[in-house]
Amino acid sequence: MAPTASGMPVNDRTAMQLIAVYACVRILANAISGLPLRSMQTRDGIDVPVTPAPLIVSDPFGGTNNVRFPSRRKGLEQLAVSLLLRGNGYAMVTARDYLMRPTRLVVLHPDKVKVTLEDDGGRSYEVNRLPVYAGDIVHLTGLCMPGQAEGMSPVTYARQAIGLGLAAEKFGSQFFGKGAHLTGVITMPADLDKARARQMKESFEASHSGLANALSVGVLSGGAEWKPISISPEDAQFLGTRAAQNLDVAMLYGIPPHMIGQVDRTTSWGTGIEQQWQGFLQVTLDPWLGGFEDVWSAMLPRGTFAQFDRKALLRTDTAGRWAWYQIARNIAGMTPDEIRGEENLPPLPDGAGRDPFAPLNSAHTTDPGWTPGQPEPEPEPAPAPEPPAPPKEP
Repeated sequence: MAPTASGMPVNDRTAMQLIAVYACVRILANAISGLPLRSMQTRDGIDVPVTPAPLIVSDPFGGTNNVRFPSRRKGLEQLAVSLLLRGNGYAMVTARDYLMRPTRLVVLHPDKVKVTLEDDGGRSYEVNRLPVYAGDIVHLTGLCMPGQAEGMSPVTYARQAIGLGLAAEKFGSQFFGKGAHLTGVITMPADLDKARARQMKESFEASHSGLANALSVGVLSGGAEWKPISISPEDAQFLGTRAAQNLDVAMLYGIPPHMIGQVDRTTSWGTGIEQQWQGFLQVTLDPWLGGFEDVWSAMLPRGTFAQFDRKALLRTDTAGRWAWYQIARNIAGMTPDEIRGEENLPPLPDGAGRDPFAPLNSAHTTDPGWTPGQPEPEPEPAPAPEPPAPPKEP
């Protein structure tokens, strides 16, 4: 909590009072926790979901059927907030199955955890000053220096920039709310004692201050004269300072400026929503997601791994999605049922949507003996009509 050069103390709590920091942490935490987390397995070179998913993936914090515990989304959100502000996110295993695989976690505040780097490069942990088995701790780290046991806190390393933003906000609040700058002076031809000057000041403020008196007409007597004081360019620069600090915080977290309200300039993150989300996913979000996937994969059985479903972030508009479905359908890349599943629609009845090679301009090919990918058999020619019987003789 030592003050910065701007005079503002900065830690993870005071940093969240800066709107730009709060917005960046909110965007990243919501994006991480909102993506579906799945347990995957590679079969024939294709990654397929494991069903049913282990509890550590489907309900790692126990809140699905019990409101006493956080849900999967809220638990991941808490870990993400801790990671984004402090550079470290901690959770402790509280339950295991009969094979001693983790099934339940509880999120820990970073202040309760002490990490020490051992001589062999491994980490040892203390929770509330009590030693804890390292296998019971889930430790997420951000950027980390070699030979360090913990990740680097973005707030600590950017405290001067955040402090400048907080100072600009405080100055602006005082400027508009507490009169940090004189709006004008009243001059008199004769000298006034302190009591008379205070009385004139209070009387003038009572008649002309406040929103209700914003457009009222003032009257001065006794030779008094009102001289307004204009805002100097230096005092007016705090708005530009706030905008610059917002950009610095966005750069700190890798957030596109337009996502935190900086829309006064052309973005270089893409021309469409899909391209902008693609850039945000690849440049900013994917490294954070990879850290979560690594620690969750370590808790799964051998041969399986955890993976976030990133398709939700790349979802285009309706016309774009159906154009892509049409292409995938034409090249047999997706079946009709798979396309309908992407749109949360039920499969077609009687298995009609499971055939990727069904022609688009004819009936579905469900005849026995037909092999997918082969043309439909030609229909058998109709039998020739029998010649008419000769007429009977009388």
